[in-house]
Amino acid sequence: MRVSVITVSLNAAACIETAIQSVQAQTYPHIDHVIVDGGSTDGTREIINRHRQKLGQVISEADRGVYHAMNKGVRLATGDIFFFLNTDDRFVDDQVVADVVSVFTQQPKVQVVYGNLIWESPEIRVRKEQQPVITRELLARRTVLHQTVFAKREVFALTGGFSEQYRIVGDYEWLVRVFLRDRHNYVYYNRDIAFMGTGGLSRTTKWEGERLHAMLGHFSLYEIVKYRIWPRQKAALEERLKKVRSSARERM
Repeated sequence: MRVSVITVSLNAAACIETAIQSVQAQTYPHIDHVIVDGGSTDGTREIINRHRQKLGQVISEADRGVYHAMNKGVRLATGDIFFFLNTDDRFVDDQVVADVVSVFTQQPKVQVVYGNLIWESPEIRVRKEQQPVITRELLARRTVLHQTVFAKREVFALTGGFSEQYRIVGDYEWLVRVFLRDRHNYVYYNRDIAFMGTGGLSRTTKWEGERLHAMLGHFSLYEIVKYRIWPRQKAALEERLKKVRSSARERM
């Protein structure tokens, strides 16, 4: 099986080389690393060019957002299995791709394999172990972390790729279609897949409105209120009450 690792970039000179090197370090020999650059002006393209001989398709041109770029990557990829590696992410070790491919090989009917993620910042690392069974409640409350998801080419063909109407949550909406709408065969692989950097757009932009809009196409209003809106409002209220009590104790 050939694996296409797809990286979309825009002005990522500070981190893209580490991502590229983590792909090149993989022991699995059949990897096609596709890079879709949005027309970077900060030196990103020069870094990509230094590794050009070991890369697959590379393009650098303006795009209409991250999901437009990701869909371009899908069209350029030559692999049987696709994985998206962000510019500030990297594989946890050099055996990740080989180990995931072995899962697909041992279970030919499986279309999607996902594992665990490690959030990484200069101060701390937090390991996110995901759930082995994907339910409606889980996808309404949270998501499957797309930075751990390997999917066969056919999954993208059947789902139609990422919706380009979203700026932040297109990957979430795609995962809902994969797991809930289309019910593709999946397996949870209890293995750490990638380190995820904390500088991405979703970490620095307010996106709850987009998230709710995406949910409306797949969940009932009751599910949205019960699993998403009310828990978040309850947590916010508890946090405000905690601050009020703390402030009251300080005045005493």
